[in-house]
Amino acid sequence: AVSRWPILLAGPLRGPNGESVALHHARSLGEVSAGAVRELMASAAIFVSSAVYEPFGLAVLEAAATGAALVLSDIPTFRELWHDAALFAPPDDARAFTAAIERLTDDAALRHSLGARARDRAREFPFQRQVDQVQHVYEIARQHAAAPVG
Repeated sequence: AVSRWPILLAGPLRGPNGESVALHHARSLGEVSAGAVRELMASAAIFVSSAVYEPFGLAVLEAAATGAALVLSDIPTFRELWHDAALFAPPDDARAFTAAIERLTDDAALRHSLGARARDRAREFPFQRQVDQVQHVYEIARQHAAAPVG
């Protein structure tokens, strides 16, 4: 199945261990600057993440903050954070992702509703809170690293 809307992917298509992905119905933008990604997200009506594993999902949070409707992998992290603010698909099911994208393409009311819910949810994770929590974790790790062993 092919989406009627353009699908753009940012980032490398080859991983550090030589694994790669071939695109058939999407356009790769390659590696782009953080500013360019923010501009793309700001203009996107739909944001998709097919992550197999994601401890939090900063890119999803950034897209949600712009009001993009979310189509996410059906993995525990995304379900917990975005349960009522996204559509979900199994991470290895391209047809399910396409169907979810097409559903949002065809249903402007649902697209706008999910985008608004995603934006509201993103407000629960303000940037400064994220910075403070990361700094707290680093401080704990630093204290443990400096503690004498034995």
